Amino acid sequence: MTLKQRQICAVFLLIAAAAVSVLPKPLAAQERNLTQVIYDYAVTSYCGTLDGEVEKGFRRELAEQTLRSGLNEAAARKQRIKGWVMADDEWRNRGLGGHKAWCREEGMAASHHFRAIARGDKEP
Repeated sequence: MTLKQRQICAVFLLIAAAAVSVLPKPLAAQERNLTQVIYDYAVTSYCGTLDGEVEKGFRRELAEQTLRSGLNEAAARKQRIKGWVMADDEWRNRGLGGHKAWCREEGMAASHHFRAIARGDKEP
């Protein structure tokens, strides 16, 4: 590889690295908020993994997130509704059988997350 080709490769790598660094993080990797908490809870419901332990963890995280958010009731309600709508839209977008992968990935992760909170293994 010539010096010119190596320089071009280096420039492309720098551009690619810069582009990746400014891409938005997936919602699950971002700071959790009321929308994400409600979305995850709705996913557990759609996927059939909602049980008493999941419910307990959800309620604990919802209470903590509501306090931490500092949002007034109207703004908090808006975020909660957004979470339900996002989950419903995702369920409908999956089509016949498409929800199986969604449940296996997001549904199980959400259930494990809420159960860990319920058991005290994880902070909300």
